[in-house]
Amino acid sequence: MKIIREACVETKKEIDAAYAKKAERIELCSHLDKGGYTPTKTLVDYSLRKPKNNVIIMIRRKCDNYVTNKSDMKKLISDIKKYKDTKIKGFVFGLLTKDNKVDVNNMKELMKYVGKKYVVFHMAFDLIKDKEEAINQLTELGVKRILTKGGNDIAINNIKSLNKLKKLAEDKIELVVGGKVSDENYLQINKLTKIDQFHGRKLAC
Repeated sequence: MKIIREACVETKKEIDAAYAKKAERIELCSHLDKGGYTPTKTLVDYSLRKPKNNVIIMIRRKCDNYVTNKSDMKKLISDIKKYKDTKIKGFVFGLLTKDNKVDVNNMKELMKYVGKKYVVFHMAFDLIKDKEEAINQLTELGVKRILTKGGNDIAINNIKSLNKLKKLAEDKIELVVGGKVSDENYLQINKLTKIDQFHGRKLAC
């Protein structure tokens, strides 16, 4: 299986660097210092200028520990509608209940608006205790991929738990490893886990 390097970027300069280093995929965000918010239309348009782009975008409005309300949901739905007819490939979002479980009802509501784009559940996944239940729920919702560092530590220190997640996810949903993943360590993580998708700010950037 081909290894996919997903560059996490938030500026035009970083977009240019990712394309120059031939990143297989770009995740576009704003405010990465706050965990990543929905990017601006100007930045999305800039990222899509290449004919063979592979861009996904974050859908998130504030640092809310991934718990949402009716007012926030309207904003998230508005953001999805704004970009669902562009040439992006997918959306990245994740909603949790107050007790850190998948917010199935609100996730299902957002999924109604994504059209033909696919959905990635972001690192909110790492806050969930029952990973097997979460994987089954996200699979049932139609989520394509989960971004995870495998636990509370950085990815390279979570090899054992990443291998457990790989077994749980096999034939159900794709995994992307993030959490201080870089050009210097992604091949080592791949060798130890056989996971073939990687995400990072210092990856192909």
